[in-house]
Amino acid sequence: MPPQKPEKTGYGAAGLILHWGTALLFLAAFLLGENMEDMARGPDKVSAMGVHLFFGALVFVAVVPRLAWRLIGGIPSTPAAMPWWERWSASAVHLGLYAVMIGLPVTGFLAATSLPVPVPVFGLFEVPPLATSPLLHEAGEEAHEFLVGLAVFLVIFHVIGTVWHIVIRRDGIAGRMIPFLARPQSEQAASKAA
Repeated sequence: MPPQKPEKTGYGAAGLILHWGTALLFLAAFLLGENMEDMARGPDKVSAMGVHLFFGALVFVAVVPRLAWRLIGGIPSTPAAMPWWERWSASAVHLGLYAVMIGLPVTGFLAATSLPVPVPVFGLFEVPPLATSPLLHEAGEEAHEFLVGLAVFLVIFHVIGTVWHIVIRRDGIAGRMIPFLARPQSEQAASKAA
């Protein structure tokens, strides 16, 4: 019988970089989008849209290796002691976050490329109009705004879940992604034995 692989208990460097890198890109895109919303229509807003579009594209690009890493088993297993409703809600929130990290860039690209003008990106290149249509632009914007609201809800729920594991459960789950909260192996083994 082949030896069993030890149970993966942490995310490792690749997981930490992918998670926090994507989170920072997502936050940058969100803040740029919020700032852009307050701008008057015109060339400055179109230029701001280009920067927002760039960060949204980076989020989309970052999701691909994250999904691949997740599918090949890069995530630690869920502790058996975790109640079903915690496992279910964690899975639902993560699935939702992946969906919005894909949906937001797609709907943003749709909204931007349905404008009648090209969108400059840092003055280096332009994203040309691909299908100029006020109806398509409006649909892309509406879907994008809906997904922004959903993303905010999911991120808040994700943070609440993290705080739940840190403050209430004190089970070391948050330490898998926040290294300074990681529990020593001896403490983890003691809590499993209890």
